Parts: sequence; C-alpha cells; structure tokens
Amino acid sequence: MLSIERVKELLKDPNLSDEQIEEIRDGFHALVEDVIFPAWLEDRNNKKGEGEGGKVEQKIVKYKHE
Repeated sequence: MLSIERVKELLKDPNLSDEQIEEIRDGFHALVEDVIFPAWLEDRNNKKGEGEGGKVEQKIVKYKHE
C-alpha cells in the first residue's frame, strides 16, 4: 500500500490533512480491490484462449491498516 507521503506527492494538494489523505488512499485501494482488479481479472481470463497466457488466479493481499 502506498504511504501517506507518496499519496501526498501524487495528489499535489498541500491543504489535505494526513487523515484526508488516508481516507482517499483507502478509498482508492478499496476501489481497485473490489472493482478494477476483478474486472481486469475477468477480462484477462476471458482472453486466455486468445494467446495471451493462462488463467490468472485472484489473490489480493489484504492490508491491515494500523
């Protein structure tokens, strides 16, 4: 998972608090985990017969937020 410092660099908004940055980061992580990655995985596996490689298993490491 990206650090708060890295997310600050990417967002380029010095007015956001660490808590706001954390919420944004966690929201994007959830979006990727719940929507984007499964859609990519389904698309990837649907193309397996088209010479793009074998089936990809879904394996997402859950990060424990401290």
